[in-house]
Amino acid sequence: MRRPRCFELIAILLAVLPAGPVSAATAQKPGKFSGVPNTTIKGEGKALEGDLLSVAGTTVRLMGIDAPDPGQKCKNRYGHELDCFTIARDVLATLIKDQEVECTVADEDRNRQKQGECRVRGIDLGGAMVARGWAFQFWGRTQAYQSAEAYAQSKRMGLWAGRVEKPWEWRSRRLREQAR
Repeated sequence: MRRPRCFELIAILLAVLPAGPVSAATAQKPGKFSGVPNTTIKGEGKALEGDLLSVAGTTVRLMGIDAPDPGQKCKNRYGHELDCFTIARDVLATLIKDQEVECTVADEDRNRQKQGECRVRGIDLGGAMVARGWAFQFWGRTQAYQSAEAYAQSKRMGLWAGRVEKPWEWRSRRLREQAR
């Protein structure tokens, strides 16, 4: 029964280690998702979800990625169920830990939630989450993180180490089940 704890420890350790595709050589440039960024927000950051953070009191969703939702479970390589939402959120929190976050807000969704690209020490948080395997590239929106996702998948990092339903598929399935 010690293996699930070991898996979680490894996941947290991987969050603080640099992952190849997110190095300075491949980090995304500000404004990659938008020709003209609307707003820059700087300040203390707090992870709310694996793809959602609060920066200086403003909620920003990381554009181009999708991380597990609250209540979403996954299985590690041994078949043990994990709370992948909490792990993804904790990985993002570790990336942010006590550092200034700078977000370039490029868009708002239909619910007026800000979406953008956020960085800590020049590292794109969306790319870092995808490269570590704790978020998926949101294929319908962008292909900016294609190499980061391929890296995580090839190394069986994070969610790729076991079995997980992609968040957008999980949400769709839950809606179908609730409609019955």
